[in-house]
Parts: sequence; C-alpha cells; structure tokens
Amino acid sequence: MNALKGIITVAVILFCIGSMAFAQPRSMRGKSCFELQLGLWNEMRAGNQVGLGGATSEAKSRGFLGGISYSYWMREHLAISLAAGILAAEATSSQPFLWTPEQRSSSVVQILVGIKYHLLEPEPDESVRPYVAAAIGPVLGSESENAVFSQAAHSENAVGLRLGAGIDFLAGSWLKFGVNAGYNVMSDFRTPIGARKNYNGPDFSLGVGFLFGGRDPD
Repeated sequence: MNALKGIITVAVILFCIGSMAFAQPRSMRGKSCFELQLGLWNEMRAGNQVGLGGATSEAKSRGFLGGISYSYWMREHLAISLAAGILAAEATSSQPFLWTPEQRSSSVVQILVGIKYHLLEPEPDESVRPYVAAAIGPVLGSESENAVFSQAAHSENAVGLRLGAGIDFLAGSWLKFGVNAGYNVMSDFRTPIGARKNYNGPDFSLGVGFLFGGRDPD
C-alpha cells in the first residue's frame, strides 16, 4: 500500500509539472476554486475474524482521508478558504452466535475557515505558487451503536486548528493541481470518539481544483 501511494504521488507531481508547459499567463485575483483533496499515508485497517463468540468485521481509517474546499482570491497572493475534511471513520459489525447482529460506527469531520498566503507575491504569469496556510474551526465527532438490547448515539464538538504549506500548479485558466502538508491540533472530546479523544497529527494530501470567475490579463 505504501509503495502504491508513493507511485501515485510521484505520478501526480510529474503530471502537474508537465502540465505547466501548456499554461498561459493568468491572474488569480477575483477567481474562485472548488478543490477535491485525497489524503495519503493515513492509517487504514480492514479485516474479518471468526471465533468461538461469533464473526466480526471491521474497517478503520485514521488520519486525513480527504475532503472538499472552496477558495476565493482577494488578491493575487491572498485567498480565503472554507474546507471540510474527514479525519477518521470506523465501522464494526459483529454477529454473535444465537443473537442478532451488532453494529458500531464513528466519524470525525473538521470544518475549517482559513487563509492561504502565496509566498514571494507571484505575478499573473507564474504557474508554480508555493504558499503557507492557517485555518480554524469546529471538529465534529459522532458515534452510534446498535447492540442486541440497546441503541445509543452521541456527538461532540471540539475546536481544531491547522497550519500547513503547499504548492499550487496552475495548469490552465480553469484547472490547478496542488500538493499540501500540514499539522492538525484540536481540543479533546469529553469522551472518546472511535477510541480516541483527539486526532492531532500531520497530514499530506493531493488535490485537483476547478477555477472559475475573475478575469485573465490582456
């Protein structure tokens, strides 16, 4: 799995760099962007187990899994953003002998508002744009259980902060690719969500964005 992620990472970066050869001068000021992000190097586990007590299936994933974001460039080098991403997801199903199935599930989602500052104040004709970013917002945790004799669900909110850096590769007037790394810090949940009270840690993601609005320079 790690080898596959490495191959995907290299392939996307090479594609981004190659695409820049066809890029034309453009201004980002006044443009908007919807971006899809794929998280890499997160902890994933899935399996099935059959024992004397019955059968159990589980799927768990921790670390930034992916998300979607919207950005608006107020200036050539400065953008505001709104992003939603999944930090963890877990589902477990068990079938005890002589009993009905039991299911448990949990998820942790962050919704962050932030800014992106492009370094070196890029000119409109620059296609490679490194940046730093900061964002803050709520982290939403939810958990539910459907057991033999009971049903329960609860949700909690915490405060999250993310600091990051990355590079945008402009591949045309309507398309961009991105590579991003950052670190997430959050306050603890009062009770564990998916066996943890917080999901602090680094993340790395690749993104593809669709640009619209604004006006290209003459």
